[in-house]
Amino acid sequence: MLKYLKISNLAVVESAEFDFGNGFCVLTGETGAGKSLVVHAIELLLGGRADSGKVRTGEKETVVEGIFTSDGKEVFIRRKISENGRSSAWIDDAPVNMSELKDATAKFADLLGQHEHQILLDPETHIHFLDIYAGHRSLAKAYQEDFHQLDSLRSKLKRMNGKIEEAENRARLREYELKELEAANLDLDEWEELNLTMRRIESAETILENASSAHESLSEGECNAISNVVSAQKMIEDIADIVPECSEIAEMLETALVALQEASREIDGIAQTVDIDPEEAEQMRRRQMALQRLCRKYSREMAPLIEYLEELQNQSDEVEKLRAEAEEIEEAIESEERKLAKTAVQLSILREAAAPKLGTEIAEVLAPLSMDRVRFEVKFTRKASNNGPAEFSGERYELLPTGIETAEFYISTNPGESLRPLAAIVSGGELSRIMLALKTLFIDQEESGLLVFDEVDTGIGGDIGRHVGTALVNLAKSKQLLVITHLPQIARLADRHYIIEKFESAGRTRVRAQEVAGTHREQELERMHGWETKPLMSNG
Repeated sequence: MLKYLKISNLAVVESAEFDFGNGFCVLTGETGAGKSLVVHAIELLLGGRADSGKVRTGEKETVVEGIFTSDGKEVFIRRKISENGRSSAWIDDAPVNMSELKDATAKFADLLGQHEHQILLDPETHIHFLDIYAGHRSLAKAYQEDFHQLDSLRSKLKRMNGKIEEAENRARLREYELKELEAANLDLDEWEELNLTMRRIESAETILENASSAHESLSEGECNAISNVVSAQKMIEDIADIVPECSEIAEMLETALVALQEASREIDGIAQTVDIDPEEAEQMRRRQMALQRLCRKYSREMAPLIEYLEELQNQSDEVEKLRAEAEEIEEAIESEERKLAKTAVQLSILREAAAPKLGTEIAEVLAPLSMDRVRFEVKFTRKASNNGPAEFSGERYELLPTGIETAEFYISTNPGESLRPLAAIVSGGELSRIMLALKTLFIDQEESGLLVFDEVDTGIGGDIGRHVGTALVNLAKSKQLLVITHLPQIARLADRHYIIEKFESAGRTRVRAQEVAGTHREQELERMHGWETKPLMSNG
């Protein structure tokens, strides 16, 4: 129940206060006077979306305060929206975030405006109305939570299967690469020796030419180095008896001679290394080219390529591990499906039993609302499947987010007309009356202490309005009602009556709210009828 409401600087409302009591309270006033701002203020106290554009021009912030009663205790809520868009909230002077505010006030009020009436036009909502009526909303909610868990498991399995597919692709690639690289018999020493040999072969002409010239200069030429050293050595030895120090020189020449002879032999050997059989050289060239292709293919030099081969050889098979994890998820899914199937069948039994009762009772409630020839029926749709986890009435069905069925309201508002989907045939006035009828039937299941009806009189008038008012009076016996209406037939039946009026003062648009009774109330009712009346309130 909402005991008290104060609004400050919300759009054109500079300041307004309401002391709501039990029962049935109406808000009336001209179109555009600001009545819906009262509903918006209540919505803000319940954690509704804040809009800095609603802060009154020239002011820094909007403040809405309210006192609710819940379980016999008063709860004070304050909501503040600054001009820069910042939103703050307090419950009993303790700051809370918007999520906490919504959770704390979830059962405080139920706002039923034009948008909420339009919800009836969405067939997906019909099964939820049926569950509320049948009194098994908690069972349906538990099913939905478990189905969300199942949905999460299915998504997890889908991701896992994707990982398995990727791992299998990697495993196939690994097997191919491993086979290719192992077949190549990679060896770093061989690679280095092969490259050196091929460089020699490719430079064979230069090597042979230079080696031949060097060999000739050392030992084969007409005036070669070795012959010259031998001649010099003999001449020095001939004078060694005369010049003793020549003996040492002769030894030096002997050493040089040995070195030159060794160098000549080595040079001759070098020439022979490039004298390779053409077929053998071709084999070596092909081997080198094959190894080069592998290096290019894997974008690695030989040493890193050999390291990569070792990594491939040491990698474990991740596919089997992932498959084991997938099997665990599949088992969890099967377990969850069995659990859900059991709950879904329970819901189906309850819904099948409740549906004809709802059809009968809603027709009875609508009859006094000038819809006395209404026929109303709930039709179920199920998705049969041979492998469906749930069995009901001898058939197997797939699990849906709501159970094994969806439901849709069908209605006939005129005698002789066939039942058709509610969304296809009802008018705005009929829609608001059907919502009112549903709320009347749900009253024992309704958790909210306050019901707010905005535009409950859309598309109706005359006797229909009076009948709607009577229905609201009956509803107010169990709940606190706040109703915005343009119909005097409804306003006259309320326990309390507030007028919302917009006026201009000092160049500013202002809104004021005033509770009326007696003569002032009669004047407002006359205005609503369209009769001439004196002004209800001065603009002072």
